[in-house]
Amino acid sequence: MLGDIASVIVDGALISAVYALIAIGFTMVFGVGGVLNLAHGALIMAGAYTYLSLVSDSILASVTLHPIVAFPLTIVVVGLISYGLYVVLVRTIEENVVITFLATIVVAIAFTELVTLVFHAQPYQYSVVPGVLQVQALGTRILYVELAAFVVSWVAMGLLWYYVTKTDSGRSIRATSMSERGAMLTGVDVSGVRARTWLVAGGLAGIAGVFLGGIGAAEPTMWLEPLALAFIIVVVGGIGSIKGSVAAAYIVGYLQTATGQFLGQSVRGIMSLVVLVVVLLVLPQGLYGTEFVHE
Repeated sequence: MLGDIASVIVDGALISAVYALIAIGFTMVFGVGGVLNLAHGALIMAGAYTYLSLVSDSILASVTLHPIVAFPLTIVVVGLISYGLYVVLVRTIEENVVITFLATIVVAIAFTELVTLVFHAQPYQYSVVPGVLQVQALGTRILYVELAAFVVSWVAMGLLWYYVTKTDSGRSIRATSMSERGAMLTGVDVSGVRARTWLVAGGLAGIAGVFLGGIGAAEPTMWLEPLALAFIIVVVGGIGSIKGSVAAAYIVGYLQTATGQFLGQSVRGIMSLVVLVVVLLVLPQGLYGTEFVHE
């Protein structure tokens, strides 16, 4: 029993950091532009398949990079894909919420079909950080890839915090999320802010995708669960709130881990929905909900 509890504590902490990373990118895009980006899960999948393509000689025979090189390159590639998605498509239709909503769904489905066409439907497993750490004192074990995911996720969140609080470029993102009109009156290029936000969100999705694929596998349907998690976590934490997303990610992550450990994996996902319903009934704006203005 003590081993099971220790496993829940450790595993919950590790996976929740990745959940937070998934949700932060999703909530930033909504907070700044009011866009519910349903292609966010596809960007996470892009991270997994981009990394797989760069490190596996069976995918692209002419390209095989060391993971230390492939990882940052994956972040850049997915960030640019996200940026391109905004500049080419979303920016032209974002004033129409319904059309934007549908367009991002179409992008996600199209990307799924593209991945299936190129990589086929079978799952691919790849190594990010091989090995297992045995924690004898707690009677549990930790995959090195999970430990790396935890550390890298928190480093990324720390860098993001510094960016949005200590730099002019980052503060313009916060200003726009609070009041688009107010930001414009102070000379902020709102369109540029939105584009940068999509770039950052894409980079975060790339990081999450690499680790989710490394912990599980890269497959064409892997984007569905992260997208559902992002939506649930963001609503629970408060739409547009980075702090709320982190807090909610840990609530959801721990509940899922505990449920899977003690009740079985088949009911693991139900707890997320239970939390969502309870929070909506008690705190309709979420844990750290804020009224955002998009004039």
